[in-house]
Amino acid sequence: MSIRTFWVILIKILGLFLISQALTIIPEWISSIYFIYENGDNKNLIILIVSILFVLFLFYLISRFFLFKANWIIDKLKLDKGFENDNIVLNSNGNKIISIAIIVIGGYMLLQNIPDLFRQFFVFFQDKNLFRDYPKSGWIIYYFCKAIIGYLLMTNSFRIAKFIEKQK
Repeated sequence: MSIRTFWVILIKILGLFLISQALTIIPEWISSIYFIYENGDNKNLIILIVSILFVLFLFYLISRFFLFKANWIIDKLKLDKGFENDNIVLNSNGNKIISIAIIVIGGYMLLQNIPDLFRQFFVFFQDKNLFRDYPKSGWIIYYFCKAIIGYLLMTNSFRIAKFIEKQK
């Protein structure tokens, strides 16, 4: 594998990790919007929504560049210059390495959220409330969705890697 291919794979892995981290922030933003909306503070609500949309746009641009314009990043930052050897000896292609990274990210998300999900279920069943009356029902849904996303990343890693490689 060439140095350039190594950098392309590493940049794409960072892009995937950025997307996984962005998915964890979005529910927090939604709860902030709801809290400010409930308080009736329209000025701060507009400022918050505009700033969230701006940050989401930045997340989108950065992750799009990382996933689909990795060669451009390497050229601009000159990441493949200054190495003594032009090759790194690995016996895998880029698609397999990206799919392995997706599996690792998905597994990390799954393992990170399963304990929190079970803890919230345990507290929910201890309180014996209805789901809609339970004050932390949103967290149960949040942890469940993140665990499902992690599972789907793990099981569909090759499809996602093919999609990323196809977009070159």
